[in-house]
Amino acid sequence: MAQRLATAAVGIPILLFFIWIGGIPFIGLVAAITAFAAFELARMASGWGDRASVVVSIAAATALIVSGVFYEPASSLGRILGFVTTAYALVSAAYLLFAVPADLFRNRIISTLAVVGYVGATMTHGPMIRGLEDGMAWIIVLLIVTFSTDTGALIFGNLFGRRKLAPSISPGKTWEGAIGGLVIGIVACVVATSLFSLDVSIASAVALGTALGVTGQLGDLAESRLKRQADTKDSSSLVPGHGGVLDRLDSVVWTLVVVYHFVS
Repeated sequence: MAQRLATAAVGIPILLFFIWIGGIPFIGLVAAITAFAAFELARMASGWGDRASVVVSIAAATALIVSGVFYEPASSLGRILGFVTTAYALVSAAYLLFAVPADLFRNRIISTLAVVGYVGATMTHGPMIRGLEDGMAWIIVLLIVTFSTDTGALIFGNLFGRRKLAPSISPGKTWEGAIGGLVIGIVACVVATSLFSLDVSIASAVALGTALGVTGQLGDLAESRLKRQADTKDSSSLVPGHGGVLDRLDSVVWTLVVVYHFVS
């Protein structure tokens, strides 16, 4: 626990600093984080017999993030790329979560593309959001809601958890925890959007909080399933006390997608 708190105490201020700066420094940070996540997922793929190229996964996922330097997110091209990257991410997730376990087909190139889509195409939405009006505030809001949902689910699950949510994927998660986390996430969204004076009605904030709460928890379950397929407890040990980078991003990668389309 002490190690987790120490890592958070160092990491959160650094993250907020780069979010505040924006521009190339922020894109560089997101690219670095994405490279580590791509490395972890590509290595995990070997655990279920899908030989993704680690080098190509890192390079391609990083290139997706860096491409944000060359276009305006609010432009027509930016919006088109937003929809394309979202579709790419969803197809990649479908392949990794459903096609691979069912052993429908496996291919080194497809597997590598899926790894890139799962982490690179989702994380690309981070720089896209930051480049929009009030982008800095929106990124902070999504982080607050995502982490509030995770924390709420943990607390409510420990206090009231009885019915297992997905025992074959993540035995520790319960319906009581999921519902409690969702409620906390909705409240956090209403409060956060109000504190940042964002032009969002209470009803819209509730809807966004609901979408983020559900999506974040599904993202958590999705990564748990990937780890089950790879027969590993953590994506890596890169983050002291927290496991791997992908373990910290499991919810964020998908809530980024939701917030981008909500705002844009």
